[in-house]
Amino acid sequence: MKPIRIFWALLAVLSLCLPGPAAAATLTFLGKSYCPIKYEITWPFSTNAAKAAKQGTGIQANVYELPDERKESKSATEMGSDMSRLRILSAPLKVGDKVDEDQILITYEMPLENLMAEKQALSRAELDDVEHALAYVESQLTATRQKQADLENMAAENSAAPIEVRMGIRDIEALLLRRDYLREKLDLAKQSYDNAVIIAKSKYGKNQDVHHLPRIGYIRAPAAGYVLWTNFRLVPGMAFTKQASLISIGRLDPIIVRASVHEIAAQKLKVGDPVSIVFHTLPGQTFHSTISKVDFVAQPAMLQQPSFYRVEITLPNHDLRIKEGMRCDVTVTLPGDAK
Repeated sequence: MKPIRIFWALLAVLSLCLPGPAAAATLTFLGKSYCPIKYEITWPFSTNAAKAAKQGTGIQANVYELPDERKESKSATEMGSDMSRLRILSAPLKVGDKVDEDQILITYEMPLENLMAEKQALSRAELDDVEHALAYVESQLTATRQKQADLENMAAENSAAPIEVRMGIRDIEALLLRRDYLREKLDLAKQSYDNAVIIAKSKYGKNQDVHHLPRIGYIRAPAAGYVLWTNFRLVPGMAFTKQASLISIGRLDPIIVRASVHEIAAQKLKVGDPVSIVFHTLPGQTFHSTISKVDFVAQPAMLQQPSFYRVEITLPNHDLRIKEGMRCDVTVTLPGDAK
């Protein structure tokens, strides 16, 4: 019995010496909330590119910062717009308002010269002229072919000169070339007219009769969301003649929390890790979610500096308590073997 007691005593001592299960580790880093999608609408319906497209929807997606107002402003003509001024008629929305896709955000007075240019682009006059010319050529081709058949029969009976037959063939070849040219011209005219209709409906509304355009232009919401920012000059009667940001629309639910995490900590994180978030402006309230993205490419840094990787967390925001730009502390609990 004594050897058995000694065995169990040694086993107890060894069990006390063995390390227990590793305790879980926690990582905490600073984050900030961002809209996952933001649309910025500018006048003259262009971005900060050196050369902008002519007047169109004026929408650029995924813009997270407003342009630096200290930059040199450019006139609408210099920015490539076909409108020299933008006179505001109404801009009823304010920050925080919910908007639906295609909802009117701003109405403006359409300059008369631009309205006439749009009506000219929507005119079917050129299209109708080409259609009539093509119909005339096809009728001539039918008649010439019939005449040629008669000439060939007469030539077979020595009742028509061979030169008349050859001239008829050349006439048919010329009409075929003319027909092919007019068909191609008709296709281009139809495409131009259809594109003009699409552009007009995007400006004035899907149900607008494009042949009776009003002298009022509309800037519409590119997607559903909330008004995040408006230009304080955006009031009825104001006329913009130089580059300016007008309004920003963004989605707030869900919202994205981004953080730059040190390389040592980032390599311990993976998509799906549970996190808890506490915003500095909402103390005492803890939000729970999971990591939705961990970048594989480090953010730019000098060679002698450590690297940081962007981490994203998608966070539900049904009550819109979380605004864009709110700072927060993000805590990730790691399993013990991840220390």
